[in-house]
Amino acid sequence: MNQILVTGGENDRVYKNQKMPKVKKEKNPLSKKTIVIIYALSIIILGICIIIGSIYSKEKINETVEASAKPTIDIVRDDDNNTLEIKVNHIRGITKLEYWWNAEEATTINGNNQKQLTETIELLGGTNTLTLEVTEENGQKVKYSKQYTVSNIPTIELEAVSNGIKIISTSETEIDYITYNWDNGENQEIQVSAKEYEGIITAPMGPHTLTIEVVDINGKKASKIQQVVGATEPTISISAAYLSNGKVGFIIEATDEDQIATVELTLNDGTPQTVEVNDKTYKGEVEMVAGENRLKVVVKNRSGIEKTRGAKFVN
Repeated sequence: MNQILVTGGENDRVYKNQKMPKVKKEKNPLSKKTIVIIYALSIIILGICIIIGSIYSKEKINETVEASAKPTIDIVRDDDNNTLEIKVNHIRGITKLEYWWNAEEATTINGNNQKQLTETIELLGGTNTLTLEVTEENGQKVKYSKQYTVSNIPTIELEAVSNGIKIISTSETEIDYITYNWDNGENQEIQVSAKEYEGIITAPMGPHTLTIEVVDINGKKASKIQQVVGATEPTISISAAYLSNGKVGFIIEATDEDQIATVELTLNDGTPQTVEVNDKTYKGEVEMVAGENRLKVVVKNRSGIEKTRGAKFVN
């Protein structure tokens, strides 16, 4: 009997032609420890960024604040000694402190670029206004003004007159004496023994420093230092004549050995007319009106000394 050996069936042939499906390999997931480390590092980096940003912003704010900052002024009054203690503070160097009473000349204190400055000054008798101005190294300025009233020391007023200075002093108690000197020279004394004093002292020609002290019978003192220019008063002449336009008027001539600052002219009851001169001589004309003419002329030199003259003419 013939036998046929079959090595594979139909099913076997199908299996041979079929491709086996690919098996995907699973990736190893991150461990919990790694995730925690990454998260922690992220938080740290974020925190560092926030801190750096905050520091930068704070520095910028501080720079802006410092750039606009101005000096501060504190004043402490001492009524026992009749003084004021001025305290100036600033984050930068203080260049100078200037102060003055009323409309007098300013006294300048060099700050030497210090951040703190203290200065003690004397109060004046009566009611007076103190003005301070502080300048710092970047040019920032602060100005302060306040009125102070002191009744327990004498008052001192100085008025320029021809060839001298008029001293006017009043006190609630009797004035004992007054001393004065020129340019820190020898003291001169004036005995008073009254509550009021008014007198003239001779001033040397030219610019000088006058130091004056008024002492009452209780020993209370008031002092003043002032720059003074010794000068004579201006001279004035007024005449009636024909003017350059052919009409009748006043011709005014004035001279001053120092310098004429201004000339003020008032005709009848009209508005005063002020002329800026700034020269040693002045010549002007004022045309008259019909009838009576009254002219008032006030000449002031640069030392503050005034001279007044009047004239009357019927046209």
